[in-house]
This record gives sequence, C-alpha cells and structure tokens, in this order.
Amino acid sequence: MTDVAHEFIARLDLRACWFEPFPFDALLPRIEPGRIVIPAAEPGTRPYTSWQSTHGVELPVRYGALTLGRFVLVPHTSTCGVALPPGSRDDAIEVARLVGDELARRWTITDPRARADREAPSWPTSYS
Repeated sequence: MTDVAHEFIARLDLRACWFEPFPFDALLPRIEPGRIVIPAAEPGTRPYTSWQSTHGVELPVRYGALTLGRFVLVPHTSTCGVALPPGSRDDAIEVARLVGDELARRWTITDPRARADREAPSWPTSYS
C-alpha cells in the first residue's frame, strides 16, 4: 500500500497519504465520482464537527459495495477535497478501485505463496 500512497503523493501533490483498513475511527469528507461527500454523524465515530482540513479527505477502497479501507489524502492547502482537480480525483478513484479488487483477491487466496508473487497495484499507465 505504501507504493500506491507514494504515487498519490506525487501525482496529486499531497503533503501526506496513507492507507487505513476498515473500520475507521474518524469521519472525513469523502471523494466520490463527480462530488465530495461531507459525512453525516454515525454511531461510534468522532463527530464530523471535529474535522479540520489538516485531517485530510478519504478516498474509499471498495470491492463492489464493500468498503475495505481508505486512503487518507492530505493536500498542501486546506481543503475538503475540492482543490484536487476533477480529472485527478477521477483517476484516483480508478486506482482505489483497482486496489480494492487486488485486496479482495489477496484476502481470498488460500495459498500464501501466491500472495507473495503479486505486486501492489499501481497507477494505470492510461491515467498518466
């Protein structure tokens, strides 16, 4: 995951980026296709009112409708995600989808040798 996080940092000009497995302790604004979603309050998480732009925004990693984790993207400038260009957000969503597919594949493999043979997914060359 660190390779993908480093690519997000370079391609999106971020201050920081990391992967967090589900479930999450805090709610963050979420990048979705064509929009940024401000979270509603949920039981068991810190209230959204405690969010600050320095906490970053989340890029969900899913397999189908199942959330597996998220990348937390922390831009250099204070933003809830709208400062990231729409095309870059679309590319990042596609990378997160590929990561979700790969995580699901890895987590369902029963042969440990097969897991070690695969590299982490990377930014698709068609999105460069």
